[in-house]
Order: sequence, then C-alpha cells, then structure tokens
Amino acid sequence: MRRNVKSAISLAAFTGLSCSVPVAAQTLFTTENFREDAALWADPAYYGNNTVAEIVEMQVEGRYGEEGTGEVGALDLASPYPFTTAEEHYAVWLAEAGGGTAHTHETMPDWRGRWIIEEHGLDGGANPASAIAEILTPQYREYYVQEMKATAEGRMWDADAFCLPGGFIASVVNAEEFIVTPDRVWTIGADNAQNYVRWIYTDGSGHSAEEAEYPRWHGESVAFWDGDMLVVHTNQIRGWKGGPSEFSYNLETVERYQRVGEVLEGEITLYDPDVFLRPYHAIMRFEHDTETRPELRPLFNSCTDTNGPAVKVHLDENGLLNERIPGDPLYWDATDERPWGTFFALSDERYQRYLQENGGTAP
Repeated sequence: MRRNVKSAISLAAFTGLSCSVPVAAQTLFTTENFREDAALWADPAYYGNNTVAEIVEMQVEGRYGEEGTGEVGALDLASPYPFTTAEEHYAVWLAEAGGGTAHTHETMPDWRGRWIIEEHGLDGGANPASAIAEILTPQYREYYVQEMKATAEGRMWDADAFCLPGGFIASVVNAEEFIVTPDRVWTIGADNAQNYVRWIYTDGSGHSAEEAEYPRWHGESVAFWDGDMLVVHTNQIRGWKGGPSEFSYNLETVERYQRVGEVLEGEITLYDPDVFLRPYHAIMRFEHDTETRPELRPLFNSCTDTNGPAVKVHLDENGLLNERIPGDPLYWDATDERPWGTFFALSDERYQRYLQENGGTAP
C-alpha cells in the first residue's frame, strides 16, 4: 500500500498534475501534543464524537479512541435568557414576582422525601465533548481539553480521591433532601466521601455586605419564592472543579426549582466571564424516591472512612493516581480504630531516635 502511494506521488510529479494524499485527521486520541491542535478543540470529530460520559468510561469499557454517540445540538448549553450577570438575572425575576411570595408553614410547598437526580446537563449531556469546549474562553478551553485527554487515558482527577471538598457544583447535583421553611431552605446530600449542606436564605436579608464577602465552598445563597417556585442566587463561590469544567472565583449562579408531581424540576444558569464565552445553562431533574428502606438513609461520611488521608492516594511515576499499600512508609490503615494511638507510638519511637542521634537536644 505504501508503494502505491509513493508511485501516485511520483506519477503526479512527472506529469505535472497535482495530487493530494488523504491524511488521517488529528484527534484527541492520536495527538502527541494537544496544545498544537487548538484549531480543532471545538470540532466534534476531534473527540471522535464522544460525549464527556463516554470519554470518562473509555478505559473501563476498553474502547479508547473509538467513535462515540454524541449528537451535535442534543442540548443547547447556552443560556436562553438575555441577562449578562447573575445579579441582573435574579433582580429581574424578583421584580416579576412582585418581590416574592411570603409563605407561612401552612402554605409552604411539600418537598418532603428523598430526591435522586436523574438528569442534568452540566456535563454536556448527549452532546459531543466539543460542545463544552466551544462555549469556553481560550484559557479554560485549554484546561478542558487537557482534562479530557487525561481522562480518556485513565488519568482522572477527583476531589474525593484526595479527600478534598467536592465544591459548589457537587453540592448542587448531590442534593438529596430539600428542607423548606418560611425563612430558609436547606439542601443536604451525601456521597461516598463527604456530605453536602447548603443554607439558602428566603427571609429577604440578601447577600452579605461587600466588605464581609469571602469565597466559600458552597457560596452564599439567597432566594425568594414565586408561588411554589424557588429562585436562588449564589455568589462568593470558591473557584474549583466541577460541572462543565473548572470554574473561577467569579462564578455566580441562578437556580430555579418547582415540584411537578413526583419530579422536582430544576435549572441552573452559570455566569463566569473568566470561563464562559456566554452564560451556561443546564436543566436538572430530581425524581422522588419512594423507597423507604432504612439502609438507604443517607449517612454522615468522612473521606478518611473510605480513602484515608490525602497522602494515601498519590501521583505515581507513571503519571497515574495510585494508592499506597501496606509496607509503604506513608501507608495509612483505614481500619485502624485508634489511628492516634498508632501515631503516638510511631512518634515516640522516632522522637527517641532523634534525641539519641542529637545528644538529647530537642528539635
């Protein structure tokens, strides 16, 4: 086959005719340096039309680099609203609601029970991964493509693996219960490594004064009721990772929730001029879980219950996340019921050795 191609080129040169030889398109899976492919980052073909979910599962399914099922335009990720800031968005809706509905305990919507998120477009949904890249600013588009390439190769990073907080977006999508009262709403949830709690104030007190603002893992949320619909504005969010991509300290969001039968319909609009070329919008769908078995009740989780301290998970010499095993000097036994006892025993031994080696002089 190679000889035939060379012969075709030689013949074209001899006869003075032009001849183009097809070259396989560069993709995320074949490139040696993704940064040289910036012109392709918003092209579905660069990701083999794979969705983000399919890229995440590539190594598990053994289908690295294979064609995906992403559909261009399956979800419109751009906000359908004309607003340029979350503050403007929230203020307009508040005015349209006449300042909001003043509920009493008797008139509060019934959101009792456990809710399971069944759908959200914060990962681009059925769109190819390029749909998210297309809506990101150049710097964050590069960050995103770097993450997608690493993820496809099984080099994933997850906050839970390092016992780090999940951040604001995780607190939104992991909500399992919505506790509503006339002056505030709590959303709570849990995963294998931690718990999520948000306080959402509906008492009209508004956000903190500017001089008292500071970044918070779940931001600061205020809200109003428009009949039985809850509208939430969150600012002061700590920049982190989650949702369509990582986000900056300038992220602000507007959410809206309403119960329709056994579904809690939600939506979220993300405003972050550092990250998005235009505001990002996603629909969320929480379904009411009627299963009441006690073993399904959420528990308080500590990351160390499952992962151990962050030093147990590390980046190994092959560029992959790995876990320390018994025999490693930095191994921590998660089944140790008295880790402090182990610490003190080891500390005593090492401290005594230090004193002996330094003539009894304390450090």
